[in-house]
Amino acid sequence: MDRSVWTINNKHFTLILDAKTESGKVSDRKFSPGEDIWTNEIPQLKFEDENTQKEYDNFISDLLMLLSEPNVDQVFIDAKIGEESEYDTSATYEPVIIRKIEDYEVEKIIS
Repeated sequence: MDRSVWTINNKHFTLILDAKTESGKVSDRKFSPGEDIWTNEIPQLKFEDENTQKEYDNFISDLLMLLSEPNVDQVFIDAKIGEESEYDTSATYEPVIIRKIEDYEVEKIIS
């Protein structure tokens, strides 16, 4: 089974995405805000500072917009290790930067 790891960030926040890449599709997505915490869903972090919370919520909104794009799987799969791809539309609060950091192969994932 082929898997890849990407960082997804804007100027304030970074998430890590680890996912299965097979037959032109990205599946079995695992997200991490860091500290070896992984979840199948985009982490909904809470911050005490109101401005920080708003910035994070905007980042998540932009990320959800990116993930809803019809060709998003191809964007992730075609990314080259170490190179950045930028997602920016008039609807995003800030550009979202995708950087592939690793491709790897596993025989079986232990849950």
